[in-house]
This record gives sequence, structure tokens and C-alpha cells, in this order.
Amino acid sequence: MADRREGLRTLRRRGRGGDEARPSYPAHWEADIALRDGSAAHLRPILPTDADALQDFHQRQSEHSRYLRFFAPMPRLSPRDLERFTHVDHSDRVAFVVLAGAEIIAVGRYDRTEPHSAEVAFNVSDSRQGTGLASVLLEHLAAAARERGINRFTAEVLPQNTKMIKVFTETGFDVERMLDDGVVMVSFRIDPTARSLAVMAEREHRAEARAMERLLHPESVLLLGVSSRGDSAGGRFLSALETSGYDGTVHVVSRDALELRGHRTWAKVSDVPGAVDLAVIALRPEACLDAIEECAEIGVRSVVIPTEGFTDVESGDRGAGAAGASLQRELVVRARRHGMRLLGPGSLGFLRTGEHAISLSLAPTMPRPGRVALAGQSSALSAMLLAGTDTRGIGLHEFVGAGNRADVSLNDTLQHWEDDEQVGVIGLALESMGNPRKFTRIARRLTRSTPLVVLRPPGSESHRPPGHDVRPSMLPRRALDQVLDSAGVVQTQGVDHLLDVVDAIDRQGLPLGRRVGLLSNTAALGSSLRGAADQAGLDVVADNRSVPLTADPRLVQRAFTSMAARGEVDLVIAGVLDPLSGDCTEVLRQMATVARHSEVVLLVCLVSTADRFGEVQRTVRGDGALPPVHATPYAVVRAGAGMLSAALRPQADDEEPAQREDVDRAAARELVDALLPGPARADAEDTGPDRGAADRSAEDRGAVDLGAEDTTALLAAYGIGLLASRRIADAEDALSQAAEIGYPVALKSTDPVLRHRADLGGVRLDIPDAVQLRHAVERMRRDLSYSSAPLEVQRMAPAGVPMVVRSVEDPSLGPVVSLSVAGDATDLLEDIAYAIPPFSEGAAARLVDTPASAVKLRGTRGLPPADREALADLVVRIGLLAEDVPELAALELYPVLVAQDGTTVIGARARLAPAPNRTDGARRVLSGPAGD
Repeated sequence: MADRREGLRTLRRRGRGGDEARPSYPAHWEADIALRDGSAAHLRPILPTDADALQDFHQRQSEHSRYLRFFAPMPRLSPRDLERFTHVDHSDRVAFVVLAGAEIIAVGRYDRTEPHSAEVAFNVSDSRQGTGLASVLLEHLAAAARERGINRFTAEVLPQNTKMIKVFTETGFDVERMLDDGVVMVSFRIDPTARSLAVMAEREHRAEARAMERLLHPESVLLLGVSSRGDSAGGRFLSALETSGYDGTVHVVSRDALELRGHRTWAKVSDVPGAVDLAVIALRPEACLDAIEECAEIGVRSVVIPTEGFTDVESGDRGAGAAGASLQRELVVRARRHGMRLLGPGSLGFLRTGEHAISLSLAPTMPRPGRVALAGQSSALSAMLLAGTDTRGIGLHEFVGAGNRADVSLNDTLQHWEDDEQVGVIGLALESMGNPRKFTRIARRLTRSTPLVVLRPPGSESHRPPGHDVRPSMLPRRALDQVLDSAGVVQTQGVDHLLDVVDAIDRQGLPLGRRVGLLSNTAALGSSLRGAADQAGLDVVADNRSVPLTADPRLVQRAFTSMAARGEVDLVIAGVLDPLSGDCTEVLRQMATVARHSEVVLLVCLVSTADRFGEVQRTVRGDGALPPVHATPYAVVRAGAGMLSAALRPQADDEEPAQREDVDRAAARELVDALLPGPARADAEDTGPDRGAADRSAEDRGAVDLGAEDTTALLAAYGIGLLASRRIADAEDALSQAAEIGYPVALKSTDPVLRHRADLGGVRLDIPDAVQLRHAVERMRRDLSYSSAPLEVQRMAPAGVPMVVRSVEDPSLGPVVSLSVAGDATDLLEDIAYAIPPFSEGAAARLVDTPASAVKLRGTRGLPPADREALADLVVRIGLLAEDVPELAALELYPVLVAQDGTTVIGARARLAPAPNRTDGARRVLSGPAGD
């Protein structure tokens, strides 16, 4: 193992320029992967020092497996074969190994046979077949091959090797097969398709859901860090386990007692008998590493680490923080190398209610069983969630505290809960997001059937919690807010807000429509309800404030029955001023019964004394059939608005991404490769998928600003025309160019600051003839004498609404497209719409309509409506370009004039940079030791 690591370090040094004659080691190809059985493994390019391990792997294979791979018995690999298989150039010859610990469990390789074609082959350990290794290897080999300019794979497979044939045919690629001389010849293009990406996402979902299933449903638990002295963290986990009624096997490791609370203890982990599914390691940070190794030796499959202190820098000792971060990464590396998944560090644990209840958490009590799933990250926020759950009496199915989410993240919990029929609504508290693009992809699928309510605490994007190592985003918070909205996520502003919405959905279900009815027994309370409803943008179709305030609370019940029975409302918000007589809870029960039979959702605001309100709350807490009761109009309307957001999630995002037949991806790729020669990546020196150069600016990564000709060619490849412009040397040249393109013309400065600024003298429009053009050139030269940028003439475009369309490759979100009406006021007011490509037709149309100022496109103040469909088509094309070309660091179309018929792109700027290692690309990877 040591010599293999040394070989790895040597190749990395050479890749940084130490020896130009040797191939650079593509560290960005390394990845941890999730297997179908829920375990993890490590994939990396093969090294010359892997020869012995490769020989061991080969000899462990059955004779049948060796024959299927090599078409011959081949009991051993010859020295020549070992040399050829382990010495590759990472371009024409590429090979990956998958490791479990120090042992190779699978090998995949390709060899270039033609400039754009390569032969691919796999060999998976007999003991690991059926775990999805071959399909993961194919995805990673295809991604590497595309990076090296290869677009087609071929393979030769024996007809009896049905498993390998199935690997190819079930990838989602368009596979061609032909039988030739007793061998099946397989050929297919490796460009990602909608079907191949869907297949990959489904396999990813199964593997990650299975990993969470193994972690959250252990049949045996091992506790480390339980002490007979004081209230140790391990002891608190043992208490929770006993209180929950867990019926599995419990092992306790302790050196200071032979027995603890009726459980026999073991002095060492190696002494523990039998298989262990899950270990809780409640030890100091430095001791956790050795504990991971000890747990691996007895076959532990999952680990929970509640220990805080990893990467904390609050004391100001940043050196200690860096050491802690390194320790946390090493913790994850070791766990995954042994196939384990890790919850934490800093995890509050997890719990589940119901038939197979378990609590491996620091929660003091078990909540009421129900259909709510909750997850948080830091212990503090997780504790707030559990406390609020207890206060409201929310029926909880499962809770997970991800802590620093160094390995298992909230993305994994979503994958698990999507398949759980006992989950009716999900609430998440997100202090950071390591892979927001993947999160929104999962959320878009999940919210079709299960409401998802999310809290992102204000400031979390700029003040990252200790231990949360993520890529920073270059975009404002509202960009991710809009992306989450488009995925159907209900966003909240605090823990109370989150739990109020979750509680309301759990108790009442989702409204069937958007129609809201307001009901109150005083005009003043009704006015407050209406004001809050209007502020929240609710569609109020009925507002009854005429219920008399009397000692008989049944009048409110009767008024509600009358409103609900008409079938004209979907959600009723009732405001009740307590007359301080009668039984409020009985009225609530009667109203709840009417609501259920009328298919109407009911929420209640009760204004009463603290004692009577508390009594009602206690009754509601213990009865899941009663509607939630709130103390203020603002709180009850806020909960109702959240319910409506979940019920009316955007349907446009369920459509398939739109395609355009005239897109020439090959031409765009040829242009980009010519401008950015070589296979360099932005993070070619990184060992993980989410650190290093991906965080640096484009200028630091060898960025190239495209000239007008190259920008025009790149846009043309995606069917986007750019209004022709011609640079001029002097007035005479301007007259000559204008004569060719025809009057009227525009005269512009090419200075980036002045190019579209008529207010600064950088633009002259509607110049009708040569005389005025000569005068305009002389005047602009004089007025802009402080700028040396040349001038250009351009044909005038049809009048229209000026818009700006941009694309940026964000380190965190990947490609993001934004759209706004042109002008300083739009930027100052932040009236900009953001979305993640690729776009469906509906999603593109919705992006066009999102900015408040986009009302100008519909025609205002006597102006005709603009061609919004043409602008949506442009958005689709920009989305395809941004998705297909990760090297496109930034693109700006400014302005885009949207006329009555069609659009005209007046100007464009594009910047290329070495492609980043996207967090959610066309290959399955577990997030690096740094996050989602």
C-alpha cells in the first residue's frame, strides 16, 4: 500500500510539470463511488505500482471469469501483460481500478483504436458482481474518453457473457450489436443522452437509498465511548437506544467496567463477536481514525460520529482549523475505502418511531409516531427541530442529524425518503449545500409526490458553519432561492416557520387548489387576516367577517360549515377571538370533521388568554386529527402560504428538456478545443471533486476572452445569430463599411465600459446617411479621447424591448442562466431571474416571465406585445450551450432586442476557461470529503 501511494505522489508531481516526458496523472478522475448494495469504494486511474495487486485480483477470479474477459484461460498475467495493463498514458490508453481497502475489486479500461473511437473492457471481482461496478466504471471511462476527444466505444464480448452485454444495453446509450465470427461486436456513442442520464440517476438513487437503509435500520449496534463515570456521549446514546425499545443486538466497548446497565462490555473492538451493522464512535477526534480501522476489521458497515471539534476555527487558530479539516477528510477517506458510510462528525444522531423504533441520538425523548421526516445539520439546529416537534406534537417518522455531512448528506436522506411510503412530508434545515445542483435535481423528482419544506438560515451562504467544507457560489442568495422554487421546494425563514408548515401539511394534507376563504368573528381580526393574506399573495375568494362575537363559539363552526359546503374554497383560515366561555377544543373537532368531509383544508388563529390557548395547544398536540392552531394572523397565513406553495409546485419542471435540431455540438467542441488546447482541467491537481481550482476565478484558471469572430462562431453553432458589426479605422473606413451594410446604422465604442452606454457617449443610434456618420465619428473620437478602444458600425435592428441574457459557470451550482430587462435600474433593484439548464419549453417560458419588469414584454402603455416565445427559444439555446460546454466560464448577450416578431442579439461577450469538475456531472460520484 505504501509503495502504491508513493507512486501516486510521484505521478502527481510529474503532472505538475516535474517531468514533461511522462503523462500527467489526472487526479480529477479519482472518485469515491456508491455501490448497489449500499457500500462505498474508491475509483482511480491505475498506477504502475498496482502490478502486484492486479495480479492478485486476476488470480482470485474464477477460470470462467478469466475466460470471458480474455477469451482464454490465462491463469496468470505475464510480466508483459502486467506492464501493458499498468502503464498507461491517460489519453489513448486509460484504465481505472476500484479499491476496497487495499484490494482491487474491479478494473476497467479503454484503448483508442481510431481518432474518435476506443475499445472498452471490464473485469469485476466474482464476489462483487451484481453491485453495479461495471456500470459505474463505464460512466467514468466514458467521461474520461469524452475529455480526450473520444465519442464512441466498441467492445468484443462472447455471446455467453450475458452480464456484460446487459451492462452495455442497459446504459441508456443507443447500442448497436452484431455477431461476427462467434463474437458479439458492440458499438455506441458515449455522448450523454436524456435516457442515459435518467438511467444513471435511477441507479444513483437506488445505491444511495440503500446506503441510508443500511445505516438507519441496523440489526446490531456497537457503542464506543461509553463510560461508567459521568454523563458520557456514548452513555447518552445507550440511554436513548434503551428508551426507544430497540430490539436488536447491542455491543458496548468500555475499558473501565465489565458490565454497563445490564450490557456485557468488551475491552476492544476486535473482541466483539458476530457481525455489526452500525457503530457509534463517541471518542475525541484524533481517536476516531483508529476506531474506524478497528471497526473495519470486524466488518462494520456504517458509522455515526457525534464528536464535535472537527475543523473548528472559532478560537482564531486557523492552523488548528486546517489540521481539523484534514483530519475530517482522512476520516471519510478511511471509512469509504473500507466500504463504510459515515454520518457526521458532529451528528446529533438519528431516530425512527413506529414498529421498529430506534433512537441513536442525543434527543431526550421519543416523539409521537407519524408521517413527518425531518433532517438537520448542526447539533444546535437539529436540537431546535426536535424541540419544536415536541412542542407542536408533530408525528415524526424519522429524524436524521447530518452534522458536518462530511459523507452522508441531506441529499442521501432525500434519496431514502423518496421510496418510504410512510413519509408524508419532509422538512430540512440546511446550513450549507455542497451540491445544490444535485439537491434540486432530486427535489424536482421528489416533490411530485411528497412536499419538501426547507429552511436556509439567513447568512448561511456567507457564514459557513465550522466543518462544512463546500464550494463557494459567485451568485447572490436569490439565485439559489429561485432555483429551489423552480424545483417545487417550499422555502421558509426560520425553525418555527418550517415546523408550522410541516405540521399543517401533516395534519391537513395539501389544498386541492389555490382558492382561499377567510373567516373571523370580529372585523378587526378579519382585517388583520386579510392584510396578511394580501401580503402573502394569497388568492382570497371569500372573506366573511360578519360572524358575531358571542358566548356561543358554535356560530364560528356554523359559518365555517356554510363556507366549506359551497365548494368554492380549498383552504379556509379561521380567525377566532375567544369569548372566554364554552369549549374551544370541541368546536375545533367539529370544524375538523366538516373540513375532512368537504375536502377543505382548515387552519385556525385563536386569540385567547395564555391559559386557554395553552390548553387548546396541549389538546392539539396529542390529537393528530385536529388542525394546527396559531396565536397570530401572520403565523397562520404564513403556514397557509407554505401549504399552497407545496400544492401548486411548478409543473413546467416535470417536462423533458427541450432540444434543437440545428445545434452543431461538434462545431462548438472543435472551436473550444482549438481555443483551449490540451485536456487540462480547472482542478487537475485536486484529489477530490470539489476543491482547489474550482474555487478560483476564471482569470486564475487560464481564461480566454473570445474575440468577435470566435464569439459569433460559438453562438452560431447553437443557432444564435449575432447582428454583424464592423470595426473602423477612421471616418472614411466608417463610410465604406456603412455603405456595405446599409443605412441607418449605429456607431459604438468597443470599450467594455462604454459599449452599450449611450448616456456616457459610447453609442450613437439611427445615423441616416454618410454626412451624419462622418460627424458622429469625429464627435465620438473627440468625446471619448480618454479611451483608446476602436469604434464600430452596426446595422440598426428592429425596435424592441432590450433584455440581457447571461450564463455563468458557477463553482457550486454549475451552469446558471440569468435574464433581465436591460438597464442600470434592473441591476440595482436586483430584478434578475436565475435558473439551471437545460430547460424544458415551459421552464424557459417561465424564466422569461419571472422578472417583475418583464411585464414590458406583454405590451404596456400602448406598445405592442413582444415575441416572448422567441426569447424563450433563445433561453433554451443558451441553456444547451452552457450545459454542453463547461469551459464557457461566462457569456453575456447584451442587449437582446425582443421585437413583435423575433429577437436580435446586438452584442455578445464570451469567456472560456479550463473545464471545472462539475459537482453533478455525467458520472456517479460520492461527494468528496468536503460535502454534498
